[in-house]
Amino acid sequence: MVWCVVSKLIVAVAAWLRTTYPNANLVIKDYGIGGCASQCLVAPSEHDIYPFYPDLVIFHVYGSNTDYETIVRTTRERTTAEMLLQTDHFTGDDSWSDQMSYTFIPQYANTYQCGIANIRDPWKRYLTANSYQPSQLLSDDVHLNAQGNYLMAALIERNLAYKSTLAADPNGLVKEYHVGTDAAWQSGTLAMRFAGNRVDVVFDNTGAAGTRATVLVDGARPSTNAGCYSFTRPNGAFGAEWIDDPLGKDWPWETGAIMRVTSSAQRLVEDWTVTITRFASGTDFSFSVAGTRTGADGSGSYSGTDPFVSTSRRVVIRRADWWLANLIDTSISVGHTIKWSAAGNFADTVVAPSMTDPATEYTVTLAQGLTNADHQLTLTALGATVPIKAIRVYRPFYNRASSTVPDPLPVAVQRAAGPVARAMPASRGLDAAVRYDLRGRRTAAPRVGQAGVFLVAGQPCARARADVSVR
Repeated sequence: MVWCVVSKLIVAVAAWLRTTYPNANLVIKDYGIGGCASQCLVAPSEHDIYPFYPDLVIFHVYGSNTDYETIVRTTRERTTAEMLLQTDHFTGDDSWSDQMSYTFIPQYANTYQCGIANIRDPWKRYLTANSYQPSQLLSDDVHLNAQGNYLMAALIERNLAYKSTLAADPNGLVKEYHVGTDAAWQSGTLAMRFAGNRVDVVFDNTGAAGTRATVLVDGARPSTNAGCYSFTRPNGAFGAEWIDDPLGKDWPWETGAIMRVTSSAQRLVEDWTVTITRFASGTDFSFSVAGTRTGADGSGSYSGTDPFVSTSRRVVIRRADWWLANLIDTSISVGHTIKWSAAGNFADTVVAPSMTDPATEYTVTLAQGLTNADHQLTLTALGATVPIKAIRVYRPFYNRASSTVPDPLPVAVQRAAGPVARAMPASRGLDAAVRYDLRGRRTAAPRVGQAGVFLVAGQPCARARADVSVR
């Protein structure tokens, strides 16, 4: 989580990344929640990390080692994100921080093949070299002051280096099947098998805009697949956090919200609202639920059946996931609302966009949230053939099913110089493919127009200048 009012550390590291990799369109988000240990963060990760489908997660959080592992494992099961696990900075002798930093984090890094940002040891060396006490880098017992933030940023940045001697993408997380060599249009249909839980199309920039094709995965429209939907963070705009807006925090105890909402039925793309209909305290209240397409969908109370399941079963809320007590700068009364959206991570019809910039890579996600197994993709042109250059497939590393799908043929990737931009599907707001391995490498030749995603789920604070060198 982020432990400060404005996450200047993350802003600084983001600026460094953009300067270091100027031809990558980096989409950078900070979804940390202040004061939220791993046993708390495990719930909103369902809304913040997995649907976002990042390329890179830089992760630090205090708390339970078991919930810490759950977040790491689930990220590696449901996304192709590389992960950099950050050890604790040194605030004084602490046996639990030592156990997390020297036992549990290395164990999880080995099991889930993550990188480690060793902060604790160089932090101690820095203190010794400069004859500092731990408190001289802190603003309280754990948060960093300006000099501490400078040191933290420098230690993180040195883990994000390109090393050409290391193999690219050894786990086969992202593969591209090029149209014309690995797959081909035949009589207006492009059909191919793939292995993974997400599939995108990459358009040929020389093609005509407006051409269309229907999309089937395993013989069905992607919208019929329950896994291709996700909920946004309740009472928090998807993507609204400190990187975008220093005043745009959406922490549950600032808004009065629900930490996690799930579903046990096929969802629709719609907006949802919980309305408080009776309120005595944060553990004694009643509520109603409604969706913009589903309509009124039942009512319940905190002390009622656990979990609450709406009439349509499209909304499921565990009692432990309510946060209407111990609020900061807000209060709850009858009529208080909690809002979120059901987003569709799919396209039943793919339409070639207007491709005016030859240096921009244009993509559309056809389906995200599939089972991580073998699937059949079928595109059927509605008139002229859609100008598709490649099919990009994402296959998470951990607990992947065995596959009989052949690898794509080696194809040279053309590179162009200069800054790039990226056209994003409006329904997602994110699409990414340039990858940075946490062992310090760029895992595939940087393709112009692709976006690397850097998601921080936990960092301790701001960066400022300091006149002491980092050792």
